[in-house]
Amino acid sequence: MEQLSNEMGTMPIRKLAFKISIPMVISMISIALYGIIDTMFISKISDEALTAAALSMPILSIITAIALGTAIGLNALLAKTLGEKNDKKTKDIIKIGFLITIISWIVIIIISKLGLKNFFSLFTQNENIRNLGFNYLSIISMFSIWSLYQILFEKILEAYGKTKSSMLIQFGGAIINLILDPILIFGYFGMPALGIKGAAISSVFGQFIGMLIGLIIILKYKMISFKESFKIKIDKIILKDIYKVGIPTMILESVASFITLILNRVLGEYSDKAISVWGIYNQLQKFVIIIVYGFNYGMIPIIAYNWGAKNKERIIETIKMFLKISIAVTVIGQIIFLFGTKQIIQIFNVSEDILNIAIPAFRILAIGFVFAGISLTLSATFQAFGNGVYSLIVNLSRQIIFTLPLIILLKNIFGINGIWISFTIAEIITMMISIMLYLKNKKKVINSVQVESSI
Repeated sequence: MEQLSNEMGTMPIRKLAFKISIPMVISMISIALYGIIDTMFISKISDEALTAAALSMPILSIITAIALGTAIGLNALLAKTLGEKNDKKTKDIIKIGFLITIISWIVIIIISKLGLKNFFSLFTQNENIRNLGFNYLSIISMFSIWSLYQILFEKILEAYGKTKSSMLIQFGGAIINLILDPILIFGYFGMPALGIKGAAISSVFGQFIGMLIGLIIILKYKMISFKESFKIKIDKIILKDIYKVGIPTMILESVASFITLILNRVLGEYSDKAISVWGIYNQLQKFVIIIVYGFNYGMIPIIAYNWGAKNKERIIETIKMFLKISIAVTVIGQIIFLFGTKQIIQIFNVSEDILNIAIPAFRILAIGFVFAGISLTLSATFQAFGNGVYSLIVNLSRQIIFTLPLIILLKNIFGINGIWISFTIAEIITMMISIMLYLKNKKKVINSVQVESSI
């Protein structure tokens, strides 16, 4: 832990950025693999199964939002506490993380029992799609505890700088999912063909393996002992600090789900196939945006540590470095989506009708990648400084404040393509807002650290 502290405070930022972030990026890609692998195999079942999976995505995102909100809030507080070298508080933070994670799972179970049965009726009258979706989601929600703890353990390890271990958690789960998906969906090696239920079972089993790997690593490094994990004393200040960052993250992720729920309803007016297109896009664009998220999650503990250590110069250098990385990643993604659209979509076993809707949609939506990357990176700096409100403003702007009015206006002018155009325009407006908020935040927070520098 001492070596990690020295690296956070002394290693050149360029080197530290990639050392901390690359394993996180790989870890985030493996998260995306859960969805993309399921979608690829589910698409081979039928178009109806693909639509059922697409309709399930917002609920899966809400479960992930609950997990990430707690874990990222804990990660930022833990990194700051490590910078302050407060060993007792670090253990208290981890113990509280264990408790609130199991409480989160109980909440998920209660909500899913109350509302899941009628959820799919809001979007489609196709009885087969409704049944497929219910079968898929009921398994995922019941065993979501493995996903919640897996994400918690990743963020604990990342705060300690054990990013390779965090990567191992994700890859272990993703590989299990990849192996089990075809076996359980199509019934290979003497197993029964479970269809979409098989996709759900392979996902939750992969998450269980990832969680188990994470627990073993945490106990191995003695970040907390097994006995200590049961000696929990609720500290209201720690809870407040975790959720000061965590709740905006939950809302941010839930907002993305909310817009997808509304969009599925709007797209359903055109066809179930339009819903499938949005579901496929959401899975594929993760391989661009989730890389930005991975780097941003690497940036947060670096900024938080150096803020705790009152090193203004390294804070500013970190922000500059990660903005450059974000722009580079999103430009590459933009080029791939603009010029390789058809080849990307054909990864899935889609019909010609879906392909005809998807090609213009993907090209229009890709234009917004660079603007989104800048906004997301600046939003992450707000999280690192504990300013969850600014982060929330940026993400509400991207997802709802501008997007919904634009969809209502432009779909009446340009039809279904007006929906895709709305997202791109919202990204441009949000980028401008995020820059203004960053300049305001810089004056208030960064300049309070007493080290001369310039940006």
